[in-house]
Amino acid sequence: MHTKWTDEEVAIVEEMACLYTVKQIAYRLKKRGYTRSTSAIQNKLRFLGYSARPILDNYNCCEIARVLQLNSATVWSWVNPFG
Repeated sequence: MHTKWTDEEVAIVEEMACLYTVKQIAYRLKKRGYTRSTSAIQNKLRFLGYSARPILDNYNCCEIARVLQLNSATVWSWVNPFG
């Protein structure tokens, strides 16, 4: 059974998307009373247009997107064309 994501969960994931790994996000969600698997978080990140692998050669995808004035999903598609 799939549990619908709350607005607070989504906000937490979006806040942490560019700075933390999927495991770290799961841990922080758990500390706040939410239980999500790493695969559920990874799917939510992809759905929201974030990379599930936030660090790319010492630059994170969100920062590259901001500097280039692009959507982070565009940068993610460059670094993971088959994902």
